Amino acid sequence: MNLILFYLAFGIGTLAGSSFLYTLVIFSQSFPSFHGFSGIVFFFLFLPFPLIFLGTGYLLDRYSKKWVLFSFQALHVLAAFLVFYFADWLTQNPIFLLPVAFLNGIAMTTVLPGRMAILRDIAPHHRLVFHTIAGNLVLILFFGINPLIIGSLKESFSFSELFGLLGSMNIFSMFLLIFVRITEVTHKIEGIRFNFSEVKDFLLNDIVSRQVMYVAILTMLALGPIQVLLPLYVRDVLGLGEFSRGKVLAPLGIGLFFGGVLSMILHKRENKGKILLSLLIFSSVLFIGFFPFQKAWITSFSLFLFGIAGGVLSSLLPAILQKRAEDRVRGRLLSLYTVCFQFTPAVSGLVSAILGDAFGILEAFSYLGGFFLFASILSFFVYSELREA
Repeated sequence: MNLILFYLAFGIGTLAGSSFLYTLVIFSQSFPSFHGFSGIVFFFLFLPFPLIFLGTGYLLDRYSKKWVLFSFQALHVLAAFLVFYFADWLTQNPIFLLPVAFLNGIAMTTVLPGRMAILRDIAPHHRLVFHTIAGNLVLILFFGINPLIIGSLKESFSFSELFGLLGSMNIFSMFLLIFVRITEVTHKIEGIRFNFSEVKDFLLNDIVSRQVMYVAILTMLALGPIQVLLPLYVRDVLGLGEFSRGKVLAPLGIGLFFGGVLSMILHKRENKGKILLSLLIFSSVLFIGFFPFQKAWITSFSLFLFGIAGGVLSSLLPAILQKRAEDRVRGRLLSLYTVCFQFTPAVSGLVSAILGDAFGILEAFSYLGGFFLFASILSFFVYSELREA
């Protein structure tokens, strides 16, 4: 019962959090006089990750994970209700969306690792791997289907009402969390110590791990344009409404889910590096396939296949790092990987918004797609060590 209660809190909170990201982006795209503004909003949503990620592990190790999570999830509630109460005023003063996005980003830096840390504390030890995979699949699935859910709700509710609903969902998730029983052990830590020199030395000496980090960054670069430009493409080029836009974008989440399941099979195979680099090229081709035919079903099908490739990549890349990293640097290396994984889409989202504003949506997709395809093919031939790993 305790695990069921946690998964309910986990699922509701995850759906509310991922839906907030998507809703805030499309809300910022409703300001016709501020072209490219959604890219800046998306950037601010993830800006806290490289700024304060060092403190996240410290807080979760030093204090009660349950109440650290509760406190930071309260920032999600605050961000949602700020937009709920001031939606009309923000429409006239959109620059103030940026501190709201930053506030929500602060919450994200700790809420996600906090939930996964609690899951490790309450799951049976012999089922820990299963529950870790299950938690990741919940994250992936809700991230992908929230455009469909928000699109259907937007047909009947205003943006203000949507943010009020998302804030209320977070409150309900926090209420459930109160009743989750957790046996916690906190550690006395004198200060935050995060010596990058050891991680740097490890990456310099282990070329495969260094190439994994490069591929991870390249993989996540595509996610920024998908979050920022693709909703605009579906609305402005395909001319679809909110619900139809959600139906076009939702297959990405379904594909990510199947990709995560597929990675459980591929994880035991040899030559995972060759599989990863091949999938990187495949996903780059699919990225180019999002837009040139200007058909909704082709975009959806490409997103579904892209999601499968992305689900495998995002699961196997950290697995390779886990296997190769020495114990003394593993935690710090994975923390650095997480920052790259989360912050890279924010940068590429901002760049894609600038390109879309300067050259148009279709041209921006063409330039970005060409770059991704070139970089992925180059990686396949240059990263010979990873290819044989």
